[in-house]
Amino acid sequence: LEFAVQMRCQGCADAVRAALQGAPDVRLLELRLEAQTVLVETTAAAERVRELLENSGRRAVLKGMGGSDDGDLGAAVAALSGAGAVRGLVRFLQVSPTRCLVDGAVDGLPPGPHGLHVHEFGDLSRPCD
Repeated sequence: LEFAVQMRCQGCADAVRAALQGAPDVRLLELRLEAQTVLVETTAAAERVRELLENSGRRAVLKGMGGSDDGDLGAAVAALSGAGAVRGLVRFLQVSPTRCLVDGAVDGLPPGPHGLHVHEFGDLSRPCD
């Protein structure tokens, strides 16, 4: 996972590094202070890693994700839109033959519990003919 992290000095970079060191499922691959980017390898959810980074006192945003060992197994993006106020983007990355990483953000939902349903066969926005 690659994150943009607001870092302005070596102290910021040290705080980010320390925030990730305590997580056994997160391995820091690269921290570039000048570019304000952090690259990690993890089995944890992207949101969990973002929270760890932000616990260092810096703002963090997911920039990208990719697999490491199995080559290109597939990726997709789903844009959520319609006539109402709900908008969002969900990214899917097949990280192994049996695991798919799903990460996204949805805005415009009223407060309360909500669910997410992932269907195997793509575009379900129109009824079946």
